[in-house]
Amino acid sequence: MDLDLSRKNDKLRDMGFLLSLLTGTGPMATITPSVGNIILSNAQILVVFNRSMNPSSVSASLGTQLTQIWSDTNSTNDTVTLSGSIPTGTLPFLLDASDSMGLRMTTVTGSYTVLTSNTNLYYVSTNGNDGNLGTSIGSPKLTIASAVTGATAPAAILVSAGDYFITKPAMPSIVITETVSLYGGLSTDFLNRNPSQYITMVATIDSNFITDTYTMIAGASITPNTVVDGFTIRAPSNPNASGMSMAISCSSGSPTITNNRLEGGTVNLAMSAAILVSASSPLIANNLIMGGTSATSSSFGIFIQNISAPIIVSNTIQGGNAPVASAHGIYNAPQVNTPSIIGNTFFGGTGMISYALNTSPPSNPTVTNNSMDGGAGITSRAVYFPGGVGNLGNYQNNTLFTTGGTNRYCVYEAGGTNPFIFNGNRLFDCPTALYFDEGTTAITDIGTVNGGTVNGSTYSGNF
Repeated sequence: MDLDLSRKNDKLRDMGFLLSLLTGTGPMATITPSVGNIILSNAQILVVFNRSMNPSSVSASLGTQLTQIWSDTNSTNDTVTLSGSIPTGTLPFLLDASDSMGLRMTTVTGSYTVLTSNTNLYYVSTNGNDGNLGTSIGSPKLTIASAVTGATAPAAILVSAGDYFITKPAMPSIVITETVSLYGGLSTDFLNRNPSQYITMVATIDSNFITDTYTMIAGASITPNTVVDGFTIRAPSNPNASGMSMAISCSSGSPTITNNRLEGGTVNLAMSAAILVSASSPLIANNLIMGGTSATSSSFGIFIQNISAPIIVSNTIQGGNAPVASAHGIYNAPQVNTPSIIGNTFFGGTGMISYALNTSPPSNPTVTNNSMDGGAGITSRAVYFPGGVGNLGNYQNNTLFTTGGTNRYCVYEAGGTNPFIFNGNRLFDCPTALYFDEGTTAITDIGTVNGGTVNGSTYSGNF
């Protein structure tokens, strides 16, 4: 019997190396906290490889090069602890390494959301109890509202997968607090985060509301330092509602809303919106935004009003369904709004009339690099300018088209209002008119769009 443990470990290492050569597989790693998770800037990331590694081959970065401390778990130099002065934000993570025999692992890439080191962490689970403090994985709270109320800012509330229903009138809606951020999409043990896999759904159940009702609200004093990320958020549905149904209401508050699925409710008399932006300037990025259904009124992906300046970037936006009214990807009300709408994918919706973007003077938007499908309403319009006075807005490098309906327009001017800049846009699949000029003239020739519309002598590069 061979009792020399060092020789035995050498043989096991050699066998592992021979097996890796035969199978062509490199080393693998288990990383804790997992890539994609939420960590503090002073956190340590533990990496355990499945074999001995060459420490000099390892490169690890997370907004900065990370310091490595090596140790032994099952074999020599198979474990490394990574740390450093990590910047805050959502940062790319990269890990490269080779084993002691020179066989390279597949590069690990991804990202972490890094919070300041003084952030207080709270936990919410469908198995929790609101009598808990919620300050540890083992004693989570049951409801998000209770966690928000009990949190000491700056804080991050981590919500594990499951359905979180807000039943009216017994339970309060979620009122967002400044620098108390909300993160969904975590596994039930909070060790992993992937909002696509670990669905965290928040919905309001209210069969009686007659006034405006929402699932979450960001009121005055909320800034982009407060984040809502990784949730499915549904607006209330109620056939008897007369008020507006909203998933998130930004009423004088300007949070950062990222990586969510936001859904409008199903109503009869009321309007339904996924996001209301009123007197606020939120950052809305990388979300799936879906307007709801209104039997007799209108539906909206995003409704902007009351001197707002949201930044709306890289979202997929659908206008919903309004069978006898209008569905809007984005509705920009006739006030002095200045939204920046950049790099989004629109579908106007379905119903009587559908719009990718309905924008009224004196609002002055910046609209660039979007794919804007007017939708499949009986009348569909990629961009609509209601009647008014003045040349407003910067529209460049967008793709404008429609996919359905009887009357189909890429650009529709009701009269009096025109884009100030309209350059480099692609217009197609709009058989009624590529550009309906001043509410009177249907233009189907792109050459006329370039420099030939009323007040459009500077338009160029459209195709």
